This record gives sequence, C-alpha cells and structure tokens, in this order.
Amino acid sequence: MSTLDINKVENGEDNKTPDKKQIEAEEKEMMLKAPDNETIEAATEIKTENEGPVKAALSGDVTEQGREVKPKFIPIGAIKMPGFFTRNSDKCKQEEDANEKDGEEKTDESKPRRHRLRFLHTCPFTQFMHHPPNENEEGNPEPKRRLNIKLPNVKYPKIFQRQSAKDQEATLASMETLEDKLDTPTDGMENVKLDGGDAEEGKVATKLPLKERIRQKKFIIDDIVVCGLVLLVLLVVIIGIVIGARAGPPAERPLRLGRYMTTITTCGPVEGVLNDGVYNFYSIPYAAPPVGEKRFTYAQPLNNISMCWNGTLEVSQRGPLCLQFLENNTIIGEEDCLTLDVVTPHVRYDSPLPVVVLIGANSLSGGISPAQPSALYARTKEVVFVRPNFRLGSFGFLALDILSNTKYPPTSGNYGLSDLIVALQWVKHNIKHFGGDSQSITLLGHRAGATLTAALTTVKSAQKLFSRVWLSSSSVIYPTKPLDQAQKDNEPFKQLSKCSNVDCLRRISATEILSTTPDFWMTRYFDSLPLKDSSQSSTLRSWLVLDGDLLRVFANDSWAEQKKAKETGKEKAFKPMVLGTTQHSGHTELLKKKYLNWTSEIVERVINDSVVGERLGASVFTHFNKTYEGLVELIGAIRTLCPLVNLTQTVLGAPLYVVLGSGAGGGLNGSGIADINADVEAILGTFDSEMPEQRRFMAAMQQLFYYYVWHGHLPGPETRLIAIGQDLLPLQELPACRLLIEKGLVPNYANID
Repeated sequence: MSTLDINKVENGEDNKTPDKKQIEAEEKEMMLKAPDNETIEAATEIKTENEGPVKAALSGDVTEQGREVKPKFIPIGAIKMPGFFTRNSDKCKQEEDANEKDGEEKTDESKPRRHRLRFLHTCPFTQFMHHPPNENEEGNPEPKRRLNIKLPNVKYPKIFQRQSAKDQEATLASMETLEDKLDTPTDGMENVKLDGGDAEEGKVATKLPLKERIRQKKFIIDDIVVCGLVLLVLLVVIIGIVIGARAGPPAERPLRLGRYMTTITTCGPVEGVLNDGVYNFYSIPYAAPPVGEKRFTYAQPLNNISMCWNGTLEVSQRGPLCLQFLENNTIIGEEDCLTLDVVTPHVRYDSPLPVVVLIGANSLSGGISPAQPSALYARTKEVVFVRPNFRLGSFGFLALDILSNTKYPPTSGNYGLSDLIVALQWVKHNIKHFGGDSQSITLLGHRAGATLTAALTTVKSAQKLFSRVWLSSSSVIYPTKPLDQAQKDNEPFKQLSKCSNVDCLRRISATEILSTTPDFWMTRYFDSLPLKDSSQSSTLRSWLVLDGDLLRVFANDSWAEQKKAKETGKEKAFKPMVLGTTQHSGHTELLKKKYLNWTSEIVERVINDSVVGERLGASVFTHFNKTYEGLVELIGAIRTLCPLVNLTQTVLGAPLYVVLGSGAGGGLNGSGIADINADVEAILGTFDSEMPEQRRFMAAMQQLFYYYVWHGHLPGPETRLIAIGQDLLPLQELPACRLLIEKGLVPNYANID
C-alpha cells in the first residue's frame, strides 16, 4: 500500500460511525498486545525472466475480523508486513488461482527437456542430453539457486495473502539493501531461496571450454551440430572404403556385335560366343602341343610367353578331339589336341559359380563319353562346365624302356594323366575370368574317365587342384605291377613299330602308331560274363602303370593312408567322394542284338557257360531272373556294381548310389533298363525323358548331384547306399553282392578301365 493510500485511510477516520471506531480501537489494541517474537509466514514469488532485479510487492492484508490494521513496522528487504486492509470478497478465488499457478509451475519444472535434434541422440555428446542439465557429477539433481531473504521470527496468522495486480504497487527494496541483510546472520530473519540464473545458464555455457561443458553436461546447439558433422564425415569415409574395396573390373563384360564375349587367360585374351543363353569358349589351349619332341612326354603347361598367342584368340568353334579308337574300331581326332571347353552362364568377377570338370571316356583306348557340357543346366543350375581333352591309347599311356631311359629318374607312361593335372592347373588359375569359383571345383568322371579321376585322388600334386569327386561307373582295378613289368608287357608294340630308340618313335606318323597298337590292348569285356577257360583274364591289360612319378603306390593303399590321416586330424588331403553306377551297366546295343529274342533258355545257357554258373549253379537265379534284364544286371553286378560296393565298404567309406531300372527305364522304349550312361545323361539333361517316371528320375538325380556340387555333401541324412528310382531311397545292403563277394567273383572280374 502506498503512502498516499495510508494517509487517505487515516483522514477518513473522522467520517466513521462511533460503532466502527470502537471496533477498530479494539482490534488495534489486540494488535498492539500481540507478542513480538511471533514469526510472519510469507511466500514471495520472484520473477527473473523479464523483471530484472528482485521485486517484492508489499500489499495490504486483511485480518480475521475483516478490519484494517496498521503495521507495526516494515522491515528492509521488500517484506510484506501487516497493515490496514479491507475485507476482499475475491480472496478465495485468488487463493485458487494462486494454487493453480503454483501447480502449473511445478508441473513445468518436473517435465524433462526435449532435445530438438532427436536423430542425433546416438552421438556420445548428446547422451548427456538425456539427463536434466541441473545434475551434479553423481547424477543427482542440484537444488535451484535461490535468493536468501530473512524474515523476522514473528508469526502473523493469515496475514499475507495474494493480492490483485491493482494492489501490488509496494516499494521495492534495492539489491544493495537486500545483500546487506543477507550478510547479517543474527538479525532474526529466515532465509528464503529464490529462483534465479536459469535464463543466463545458456549464455554462461557458451563461454565454457568444451571439456568443461562435457564435465558439467552443459551443451549448446553448436555441440550437437559439430557432432552431426563428425558422424556425417565418418559415414562418408566408411562408404568410400566399401566402394573402394569392391572396385575392380565390371560385373559383366560387354559383348562385341551382340554375341561375342572376350575374357583373359594367363596366355592371352580369348573370344567366345553367346549361344543358348550361355557363353561358349571352345578349344582353349592349356598345354603345349604334344607333337614332335613332346610326343610320349608329360604335358607341359603354357608357362612361357613364346608358347602363347598375339592378340585375341578366337575360340568360338569346336576343335578336334584327341586321337582314339571308337567302339566300332574307327579312328577320330588329332594328335595336337590339348585344349578344353568352357561353358558358363556369366563372365563376371562377383558371385563366382561352382565349377564342374567333366572327365569322360568309354575306355582308355577311346570312345566318346556322354559327359559333355550342357548349356541348359549351366544356365538353370548356375554352374560352370569345363571339359578337357586328354591323350588316350598309346599316345596317352605307352610305357617302354626306350622311353623311360630318356628321363631321370627313368619313367614312362601315364601321359594322359599328366594332361588332366595340367588342365586342372589351368582351371585353378583362369576359371575366375570365366565366372567360376576356383575354391569349388567338382570332378565328374564317367567310366574310364572316372578311373582316371580316381587315380588323380592318389596324386599328391593334384589333390590341391579340386574340391570334391563324383565317380560314375569307375573301375576298381588299378595298376599293381611295377614299371619294369609293364615295359616287358609292351614289347609287342616295339616289335611291330620296328623302332629301337625314342627318336624313331617320335618321327613316325600318328597313323603308324595307331596301326602298330595290338588289337587285344583295346578289347573290353564289360558287357559279358567271365568265361570258364579264363582266357579273358590273360588278355586283360591296364593302360595305367605305376610309373614311380605320378603313381607310386597302389590306389587302395593310398586311400587307406589318407583316410587314416584324416581320422587322426593330421592331414585333410582326403577329398569328399561319391561313387555310383546303374543297375544294368552291362547292357550294350551289340549284346542286345546278339539274339533276336532273349528267351529264358538262352539266358540260362549263357550263365551256365560262364564262371558264374560254374561256381553258383542254380542259386544265382534266386537273385537274377532268366530275362535279358536279369542277365545284364548280373553282368553289371560282377563288373561294376559289386566291386564298387566292396571298395566303398572296405576302403573308402564313401556313399554309393545305384540307379534302378524302374525309374530310369525308357532307354529301350520303356523296357525298364538303366544302362551305364543313364545317371550322367540325367545329370547333364541328355536323358530321354518321355514318361513321367523318367522325368521324376531325372529330377531326383539332378537334385542329388547339384546339391553335392553346391554344398560338398549329399542332401538328407548320411547313408552309405542309396537307390535312385523315381525318388531317393536308402538301402541297407545288396544280398546279391554279398553272395558274389563270398564266392570270389568280386572284385576279381571287375572292369579294368
């Protein structure tokens, strides 16, 4: 209340009624008799946002009786003291408004502050922003700083009330007077904390160094912006590193004229052709031509620039096969033949595909195998096919003393095996330029090619060149004779050629070498039963020899050693292997046409005239019926199937599959025969699948093979014997093979190659 108002109240006393004057006198007397040590309970709200210095409004209060009284004194420090007030009818409403305002202020203070740039909350600097800025180092909230105002130790009940804006015109105490009062500890005044300094906190934080702001957890918008910029720079650096690491040649090379594809090899660029949705590269040289001085020598890789070509080599046309005899004794091929074919769905460097190397030959003297690259399955199964040519017959396996004496240590033979080793070296070094994975190479060997593939697994220098092996109808008879014995067995060739030195052998023509080869060297008996006179056994001859260089020990001994080393954990050279054949592998068109009608009498007579009839008698017909299908099944069991069963069970421990005629039937117009080529033809898509059963067989065969190519093991639970018809079925055993093994017919009469 201002001085003017007080004077007005005093001057107005003359106009009051006697009763009113008496009441005011009694109240005044009561006020004067009140004890001096009562404490005045007051609350002063200090505003710091817009009003500047501390301002306390002194306004008049109303007593309990509703009459005005004069204050005893007004202390320094902007403290409201009792004075002369009138009854206010809006007192309750003002109290409710004050309570609501205080509740809103407390609610606002209790809410956590929201950060503006929420996407930067992951920054270490902004982690501090999750806590209120007025926290100490231990994480406990610090009390707000307030101004201390000392009130006299006097109690006045219900004296101080909130006044309206009209009455708040009291005089303000200066800051100097307030500070003087704060410094007086014994003046009987109480300390009251007033909020202050929050508005200036952001300005003070900007003046602190970065380390101090981090310690006090006081950040400004500049800190958040800098943190965001640092994160952005780090992100750009990481993206640059990733892009730089993946930088290289384009994913897919461009085509020339829309169909010609060029890629590189270790000997120069080659250009293939796009056909059937795949890229075909035919007859790529992988070794020096084995002619002239290089005849009857191991394959020499193209490791000299003088052996390579200038410019780009066109390899869009098929080249010749190696010289060989076909089953009808015709001769095809050329001596300069060490090339290979590559069929790939992509020519790129990212996402390399598994590689399948096809090694096929009907016999080591010759015969075109159905193991040929498939454009359809290269595209649909996402694999890269490679088919190398290799020397056969005398050009590939002739062992003579006059040849051995030209080397030290003396050795000869197995030239075709060296061709495959050099071809695999080429694949290992170059297949990445054709979209293939050099760490995933599967060898698919068929018939005589499977025999050579099995021999490769015993050559230490070749074991690191492939990842896994699939053998289809391979032989289990491997060379056991030493080199000097093999050279003596080959003396008839030297006599027929009339050559006494190596120069003569390398000078004569290729036709003379083929005509000099004895006929019985090329005779095979895989489609017939062994005869009683054992004349067949005396004429059987193995092309492979223990030359002391590539092949040093018997294959079974090498596999047993590798298996033992793998079990003990000393060596991992033993590659995963899968072996298999067909139920009627003894079938051929020549045997089928030998009789117009294969009656049960003819079948029984053929069996009784063989060693099988001599040793087994009529008991053989408990396992094989008296039909042509039963006959070729018996031939296949003695020559191929049961020898493989014995090999896998006693030595390799590898899984073995058998293609059943019930699923693969259709080779002879649905006659139910699964010939020796049925499994490979199904894998490569050349099988005649007209019937639904045949299509299901193809699907089952392809599922088994390509899963093995991609994963390195067969699908489903591991089993040692699998029957493949229209589905994959596990077999416990083959009783017929157990009988043939017990009677000594297996593996003594197995195929040689």
